[in-house]
Amino acid sequence: MRILLYICGVAVGLFVLAAILLVLMVDPNKYKSEVSTLVKAKTGRDLVFEGDVSLAFFPRLGVRTGPVRLSNPPGFGDKPFAHAQSARVGVKLLPLLVGKVRVSRVGMDGLELHLLRDAGGKANWADLVDDQTNATTSWGLEGLALDGLRLRDGTVTWEDRQTGSRYAIANADVEVQAIRPARPFRFDANYVLQSVAPRYDAQVKLTGTAALNVGEGRHVLSNLNLTAVAQGKDVPGGRGDFKLTLRELKVDTPSHTAEGEGLTLSAYGAKADGNFRATNIDDGPEIWCRLDVPDFDGRKLSAALTGVSADSPRAGGYRHIAANVEFKRGRGLLEVPEFSASLDDARVEGSFRSMGLVEKAYHLDARIVGLDADHFLPARKAENPTAEAAAEKKPFLNVAKLRAITLDGRIVAERLKYKGLRLTSLNLPVTARGGVLDVGPAEARLYDGEVTGSLRVDARGAEPRTTLSARVTGLRLQPYLSDRAGKASAYAGALDLHTLSPLTGQGASLYAIKRGLCGKVHFSVRDGVFPGVNLLSVARDSTRKRGLVRASTNDSTRFGSVDGTAVIAGGVAHVADLDFKAPFLRVSGCVDADLTTKQTAGELRLRVVPSTTGQGGGSGVVGLPVPLRVSGPYDNPTFTTDYLRSIGQTALDAVGGVVHGIKNVFTGGGEKKRQSGTTHKNSGGFLDRVKNLF
Repeated sequence: MRILLYICGVAVGLFVLAAILLVLMVDPNKYKSEVSTLVKAKTGRDLVFEGDVSLAFFPRLGVRTGPVRLSNPPGFGDKPFAHAQSARVGVKLLPLLVGKVRVSRVGMDGLELHLLRDAGGKANWADLVDDQTNATTSWGLEGLALDGLRLRDGTVTWEDRQTGSRYAIANADVEVQAIRPARPFRFDANYVLQSVAPRYDAQVKLTGTAALNVGEGRHVLSNLNLTAVAQGKDVPGGRGDFKLTLRELKVDTPSHTAEGEGLTLSAYGAKADGNFRATNIDDGPEIWCRLDVPDFDGRKLSAALTGVSADSPRAGGYRHIAANVEFKRGRGLLEVPEFSASLDDARVEGSFRSMGLVEKAYHLDARIVGLDADHFLPARKAENPTAEAAAEKKPFLNVAKLRAITLDGRIVAERLKYKGLRLTSLNLPVTARGGVLDVGPAEARLYDGEVTGSLRVDARGAEPRTTLSARVTGLRLQPYLSDRAGKASAYAGALDLHTLSPLTGQGASLYAIKRGLCGKVHFSVRDGVFPGVNLLSVARDSTRKRGLVRASTNDSTRFGSVDGTAVIAGGVAHVADLDFKAPFLRVSGCVDADLTTKQTAGELRLRVVPSTTGQGGGSGVVGLPVPLRVSGPYDNPTFTTDYLRSIGQTALDAVGGVVHGIKNVFTGGGEKKRQSGTTHKNSGGFLDRVKNLF
């Protein structure tokens, strides 16, 4: 016990002696102006001590400052580059006994650090970094040794006026244990990460162990663990828990390389494991990484993003998802030489490459089998004609980007579902070069039919010009229209269609293209159903009914064939040769359809025929033609009849013919013109023969 008391007495004596020496040897305030002058000479910035610098004796010997700030370089405004409410620097006891000052522990409260890159790309910290310093320079920190570092309530802002991005670290609390050269030390950090675009806030916790060998330029981070709880409108699902772990990261500054092993990323119930390497880490790093995503439940992921329970009938997503991806990232380069993913029985694989800093060049090769892409698309919204019309007027072509990129790609698919449509197979080549986008020649099989065609968008002129050529063979309309609309369609038949002359239009919006669309299309539908009206009943009942023919879900017209040619000019399709054949019925007519307003106008002529043949039958007619006027939107047209007006003229023509024939019988024929141009009446009629008897 007595020895312990002696030791304590000696320690207290040394502390008191050190305090006396520190007071006698150090007057911190007299160095403030000298330090400020030195900083001004070296950086051109103002270092201002807003309060006194005082000595501290507890819990350890050291120096404490009041508020201190460092100005921005010229051209970055009056806002300080850095500001701290207070700072503490501890000194070691034994070196003081021989007249030397050695730092033991550093602390800082309320640090505010503002990092800014202006619109010209200049950074407000660039003058603090010597561009001539190479990676092997140790910055004079070879013997760096601290008993610890503590930062409380720190804030760091980052603003890039070139890209418009802005981030902030707030409420930062950092603690670093004792630092010794090449020896591991632990660090802990807690902070809030804030972003404006994208908008989110994240509570972040970071822990790990580091070993710094400044002299050799080799450093190791191990057992790195980062967790983040993020929320905000740009966080998928509104909220997410994210975690990153790294078993080991080696940084070798002389060779400009870094290598990470045991990387794990997890979020929303999914996890990815991998490794990475980086070269040229000081200037434009090139990164290689491989990630393996083991099997996870996609329905749980969907539930986390949508809020719909994974067990709900409305829940979407795949139950089993796994993926592998390898990528390279460098200056102006992003390459995915191989990627593959399995989603239940579906599979997606291929490669991707992007090159160029300003003018981008892309290559894409994707192969898809059995994929329901609707699992990854927003839910289909209820029909809203006003919103749909407004959306059509918004540009869907980014002309500037189209002129700048080069693209070479191909998508090959089997059993693909996209926006409700089910494709048996798809072969879709895509190229873009010099402001011209070419899609095709594309081939697709869907709904027992085949579709081939090509699309070109030429953006070299003032307005992009779109050209489409297509051929459709045997497409079944009923399932196609049902899947496209998301509800059962009563239209039926097998559609054949081909462009006699390509469809062309100008503009960057769908509305502009439709408004100026021109071209010529022949169409044919076989063995189908036309819903909403029974044309045979209209023809039969026209002598008793007149006026509006109301559409009914119970009425329809079965037909054998519908043929016609649409001549499109200025966004209006004109069909003058409509030929409709159904059992006991033939229809001809002329119809116009405005593709922008979806309004139709025209007249059909219905005739009842003595033939049960629905297509290819004779055109002989029984009865008189019945006019049927068509108007309204082409997806829900209105029909009206005016039989009496039509029958009146037809009847007068018929009666006139009969009277004229009877007259000829009695007069011996009609009047004929002589060669001289005068007329004379033929003789030999019935009345003339009666007169000759006498």
